[in-house]
Amino acid sequence: MSEDIEIQLRRALRPVEPSAGFAERVMRALPERAPRPALAPVTVLRPAPRAGLWRTLSAPSALAASLVVAVMLGQHVGEQVGREQTEREQRAGLAARAELMQALRITSRKLDLAYQAVNRPAPAPPPAEENRS
Repeated sequence: MSEDIEIQLRRALRPVEPSAGFAERVMRALPERAPRPALAPVTVLRPAPRAGLWRTLSAPSALAASLVVAVMLGQHVGEQVGREQTEREQRAGLAARAELMQALRITSRKLDLAYQAVNRPAPAPPPAEENRS
């Protein structure tokens, strides 16, 4: 099926020779050329005045200064973010430590109770009753 489509596309897109007189009909349909305006008189160009040192260096200086400010500001913000992250991590560590200590205390109490239960002397068995049947 794809071969049929390919054949149809090739037929539709093959080059076709234009009919006789095509170029002449196109040229007649185009508007007449507009007359060219007269050339302006030639003026003598003078060299541009030389820019002063300030004008020459102002753009690169401003660019360099803005780059320095951006780098310094980025470092300052980075340090501040790092400091805040370190403080958050320290607070989280202290909270985890407190939770661990509480869990260890509870575990210690439960182990003490289990130890006492295991090492408690067994109660004496009740006296055996005589079978009177």
